[in-house]
Amino acid sequence: MMKYILIPLYVYSWFSVINILVFPDLTGKSQPRVWVVSFVFSVALVLVPAPLVEFRYYTIPLVILVLNSPVIGNGKLLALGSAYAAVDLFTLAMFLFRPFHWGHEPGTQRFMW
Repeated sequence: MMKYILIPLYVYSWFSVINILVFPDLTGKSQPRVWVVSFVFSVALVLVPAPLVEFRYYTIPLVILVLNSPVIGNGKLLALGSAYAAVDLFTLAMFLFRPFHWGHEPGTQRFMW
């Protein structure tokens, strides 16, 4: 049921990405339509057949999107860098301080991303 509740968020996200790439910014720059179509096609080609969608599947498309989007202000770049740092610190803390044990596996298990 939860996956159906999130459909509006997914649709809004895709429209936002396409809006960032297709429509010109304040300087009048936008990506060529062929680039946008190939970006959407390649991301869909990776995500649609995946049986389990995890955050790591979005890492490379997000980096490509940020690199090819119009120039944004320093504040937004700082926020983006801070978000990356926060996710990295969270992942490192989970790996170092939250080991777990499975009954059918010997030894200590660790979260890896």
